Amino acid sequence: MLALGLALLLASAPGAGPPSPDPCLPTDSRGEPFPTCFDPGDGWVVGTGATVRDGVGALTLHSSVRIRTGRTSRSKGTPWFTNHRLLGVDLWDGERRGWGFTAYDGLLRRHLEEGFILIPTARPVRIPFPFDVTVALRAANLERREWEGPGWTLETGRMGLLVDPLRSETGRAWLGFGPVASHTLRRAGDTTEHALSPFTSLMFDLGLESEDGLWALRASGLAGWTLGLEGGTDFRARADASLERVFLAVADQPVALRLSGGYVVGDAGLSRRDEWTLGAGLVVRAFSARW
Repeated sequence: MLALGLALLLASAPGAGPPSPDPCLPTDSRGEPFPTCFDPGDGWVVGTGATVRDGVGALTLHSSVRIRTGRTSRSKGTPWFTNHRLLGVDLWDGERRGWGFTAYDGLLRRHLEEGFILIPTARPVRIPFPFDVTVALRAANLERREWEGPGWTLETGRMGLLVDPLRSETGRAWLGFGPVASHTLRRAGDTTEHALSPFTSLMFDLGLESEDGLWALRASGLAGWTLGLEGGTDFRARADASLERVFLAVADQPVALRLSGGYVVGDAGLSRRDEWTLGAGLVVRAFSARW
């Protein structure tokens, strides 16, 4: 009887109630739900911090829009997992002042529950294909470095055809690698230089996110040869990585610490030089969706 009385007393206490069935949406003492999981691939991103470029520091500001579709796949269909980054703007101030703009950068991954290659002969043959298929797209990536003098660099377009051995059933993990085609313009003074890579380069793109979205790792790389319209070939390579950790949420909008780094060989700026960068800053994802 004593145990039953205690149970009834606890059940009738203010704020008591059954626990939330959603671990990402617990309730407070008043029974009001609040999110604790956030989608790193969704929302309006605004960030500020500092970057060191070849030993020279600069203050930075970033803004972009992230849109994600297809978070999980439990059916036998072939859904698409997509990550879109729109209207990316980067500003940096200091001794090396400049800015960059990217109209679109996206990954479109098709998850295959039972992937195979079909050979349509008289007796069709199916060969197992243990990969997801990803299309990596970028359009209008413009960069202006004031310290290099008058001029700009514009990657007009890039398309990669990638395969993904991870074949994740969620949008939280991917690893794509494969050939890529691109076209780049470099305008210095009155001279315009074209660099074309007709699938003569390879790229990879890696993304790993925790189930609650509080941790997010992103890495990408590109290496290969470009062909000049005036003749000649050039080797270029670049790699970059970033790590974000959400440590605070203000009015349900996550705030993350971001660490980043990159290295470029024969492809930085108008002079195609080598370059390394390190950065740290804070990122706010406004209007972010939750997992």
